Amino acid sequence: MKQHIPVHKMAERNGIGLEMIYFRSIDKNRATLLGAHRDDHYIFIFQEEGTTQVMLDFKTIDVEGCALLYIIPGQVHHILNTKNSSGWFLAVETLLVAEEYRQILEHVILEQEPLLLDETGNNKFKQCIHLVHERFLDMHQPLSKQIVHSLLSSYIGMLTEAYLLTKPKSEALNTRPVQLTRQFRTLLLQEFKTVKGPAEYAARLNISLTYLNEVVKSNTGFPVSYWIHHEIILEAKRLLYHTDLSLKEIAFSLGFADHTYFSRLFTKVSGISAGKFRKSYR
Repeated sequence: MKQHIPVHKMAERNGIGLEMIYFRSIDKNRATLLGAHRDDHYIFIFQEEGTTQVMLDFKTIDVEGCALLYIIPGQVHHILNTKNSSGWFLAVETLLVAEEYRQILEHVILEQEPLLLDETGNNKFKQCIHLVHERFLDMHQPLSKQIVHSLLSSYIGMLTEAYLLTKPKSEALNTRPVQLTRQFRTLLLQEFKTVKGPAEYAARLNISLTYLNEVVKSNTGFPVSYWIHHEIILEAKRLLYHTDLSLKEIAFSLGFADHTYFSRLFTKVSGISAGKFRKSYR
């Protein structure tokens, strides 16, 4: 009986905070063996060719051709299918990702989509990742670890910038509304199991609920209440699909004493009951 979603830890991979693998047509048996899981670290994928289909928090993502994709810590994911795919897989300890890059990847880029690369972009990323890999394989030199980490930071910076350049200029990082939206999303991810009211988040941020709703909706298209429900129900879906916990147990783990109320909320937000969701997705 599954009671939890597996969490793969960076510490189980190696002691330098980075794992690099060049893949060719990912083995379906290996993908099945890994199954749906979370990581306590970042995953960066640089696909050079082919097609890879990934399930990322109940969203099917098709990575086609030369493209980038990243997965942030805590997201449930697994590979659905691959066809003639090859490229690079990087598992990176969170502390090796600069805070400025983390803020952008986790709170500015609100929808993770594959980022297609043209020939110029492909060459730039290929050159950089080959340099990282070259030093990664030569770890006996005195400063190898520090050099690998520095080169890796450059690669992640290039990826972050590439994603950022796809955002409209009106979403400049230093505007007050964008900063508030980012602060709200950060707070929400930390507190959604205990803090349920929009007004409580506004109070934590020392602004009015009206203004918080205004800036969040302006930057994301949805009000504060949507994102609160989104995080709660997303975590509930993860637990319904990947564990055998009862709805009552799930409700309690998410901070709801009344599981019948939680059941109604799930149906209202998802458009399907929790029981039907579990049955449909399994």
